[in-house]
Amino acid sequence: MIKKVFILAFMAMFLISCQTGKEDAKKFSNEFQEISGTLKVKRDKVKTRDEFIAFNEDMKREFETLLKKYEKSPAIEEIEILRSKILLKVKNLDEAEKKIAALIATNPGLMTEAKMVKVQILFEKKKYDEAYDIFKAIESQVKDINDLLDAYYNIGSEHSDNQVKEEYSNKFLNSPQIPEDLAKNKFNAYLTLAEVAKEKGNADKARKLLNDGIADTKDEKSKAILAKTLEQFDYFGKAAFPISAPTWLNSAPLKLEELKGKPVVVLFWAPWCTYCRALMPEIVNIYAENKDKGLTVLGYTRLYGSYRDDLGDKGKVTKEEEIENIKNHLARHNMQFPVAISEEKTVYDTYKITGIPTMIFITKKGEINYIKIGGGSIPFIKDKIKTLLQEK
Repeated sequence: MIKKVFILAFMAMFLISCQTGKEDAKKFSNEFQEISGTLKVKRDKVKTRDEFIAFNEDMKREFETLLKKYEKSPAIEEIEILRSKILLKVKNLDEAEKKIAALIATNPGLMTEAKMVKVQILFEKKKYDEAYDIFKAIESQVKDINDLLDAYYNIGSEHSDNQVKEEYSNKFLNSPQIPEDLAKNKFNAYLTLAEVAKEKGNADKARKLLNDGIADTKDEKSKAILAKTLEQFDYFGKAAFPISAPTWLNSAPLKLEELKGKPVVVLFWAPWCTYCRALMPEIVNIYAENKDKGLTVLGYTRLYGSYRDDLGDKGKVTKEEEIENIKNHLARHNMQFPVAISEEKTVYDTYKITGIPTMIFITKKGEINYIKIGGGSIPFIKDKIKTLLQEK
């Protein structure tokens, strides 16, 4: 009799807990959506770096307060997913990944939403290939159009395989309904497709894609980026433009015309650029392997009036402090090739640089052979350098 009473009491407590969990989940979800909507409006109004920093602080405070409010709610599926999403929002990625992994482990076959959160965490960690492996298995089950298109865009932009990049960039562009906040990324999908075509040696297709992007893009800044990229094709086979800067590290000032007879790679980069930092170990190794064969790698960056890198954000700094920080960054990452530091954008404008990293490949004759935008495609970079070294 006592055992029966205990079982009934346990079942009653379980049902009450479930009911409480469902009610909390509904309230939690509503508040999460409301805060997300309000923050989106605020984010769209951000114009400056200081405003962006302030916005991130507000966002973190809002979501951490919400997380605290529901910290005692039952750990049912809906609530754990919301907790993981908030941890993702506030960049507590390891904790978010740990929580979502535990959730997926309890029911791996029926957890599309949880797996989609896992994909988004991997995007934030820049593990795009791993994210793709999970996403392709659940793609047909994803109902949220924003989640779907965000995945198309990220995989299309960042996967290491050009065939996958091409497939998902096209999926993004060919989607019948692209919300306005995601449509602003269309120009970048055209850039990705043009870069893939260019690497395949199909310059005509690349040009067409860039022209298509210009016609399909409303934002004038985005149009300008596409137009500048298109103009770069006119540089191929022509003499490289002069490179100059008041400050040089690891070398005395260099002139490209004095480097004729050697292939040169001019790498536009910055310490704050995460894609540059991801690419740099490969560039360091390529330089070490080929410098005795005649390769010159020339890093080119500029002063921004502030400084941040993989160690953190120092905010506004003086010119002297920024140069010293760059010098320390080079030493810490074994970047022994010459680096020029400009104080303005003239060289960037001359080469139509729209983003970093960008690599200018220059032949032994001093002519521009190729311009590569973005990191990745390491085998392509190595093959390009090998070809330049072998040229007579």
